[in-house]
Amino acid sequence: MIQPSFGGEQRTQSEIESPEDLERSVRNRMMALPEGADKDHPFCNPLAASSDYPTLAETTLPPLLIVIGGRDMLRDRAKAYYENLLKHGKTAQMIAFEEENHGFYSLKQDAECTETLIQHIARFVEAHN
Repeated sequence: MIQPSFGGEQRTQSEIESPEDLERSVRNRMMALPEGADKDHPFCNPLAASSDYPTLAETTLPPLLIVIGGRDMLRDRAKAYYENLLKHGKTAQMIAFEEENHGFYSLKQDAECTETLIQHIARFVEAHN
């Protein structure tokens, strides 16, 4: 999961620090949810409780690589997701690019950080194939 775009009703510290970017992100995310859903719908917030969907503990998942930008407003949610994966016995690895924002690899296609990301992805896929 390269910089997962999770949300939720309760704001995290990294979201509070970026109110302008958050509003745009929320608008975009809400368009993908079923009509009438809120930001704690499991499609948006996999850590929220829901009687309609299995919990993270009940879900079978392949090994996951979680990529986080250190300046990404959604970094707190991605870190929480990673920690919950481990807590529930899932195979997961997290890589943080501390100086990068959300979507850095699409904005800096020829940059060293993007090449490093590609190398991490290749090693992860090779290790879990």
